[in-house]
Amino acid sequence: MNSEFVSPEQDLAHAFKQAMRRLAASVTIITTTNSDGEPVGMTATAVTSLSAEPPSLLACVNRSASIHSSFSVGRRFCVNLLGQNHSDLSFAFGGKVGPSERFGHGDWVHAEVPYLADAQVNFACMVDGMFDYGTHSIIVGRLDGIRLAGEFGPLVYGDGRFITTSIAA
Repeated sequence: MNSEFVSPEQDLAHAFKQAMRRLAASVTIITTTNSDGEPVGMTATAVTSLSAEPPSLLACVNRSASIHSSFSVGRRFCVNLLGQNHSDLSFAFGGKVGPSERFGHGDWVHAEVPYLADAQVNFACMVDGMFDYGTHSIIVGRLDGIRLAGEFGPLVYGDGRFITTSIAA
């Protein structure tokens, strides 16, 4: 195993992708509605807390993703934190199923913004800011509602697969 830093002259992008596989993350499905009011969603692991005052989070969405055009300042969206029983749902929203078929999988509540009824957590947000960087947009979501459900048991993805977690002593 190479213990030297990879330089920009080498394949830094490839090394970055390999390194990020080691950054295990909770799996979410980000949902909103498109300009026609139809539900749209995508699987995402690039979601993190931003601030407690005001309560807010960041979500990173590839600008080439079909859902991207549905985001703009003032629009509402929901981050649905998946549980360990949601791996099939993660695949469906990750592109294994067409965008129009995704909400046929899972127990969705079709409110102003669709949310997963049996998610670990639903974060209801309003887009408070968007910033482009590289291939992605960084979306600032200001929370206006949180719904907790079930026992702790998030779906976690690392090294290209779902991994199991346990609470350390």
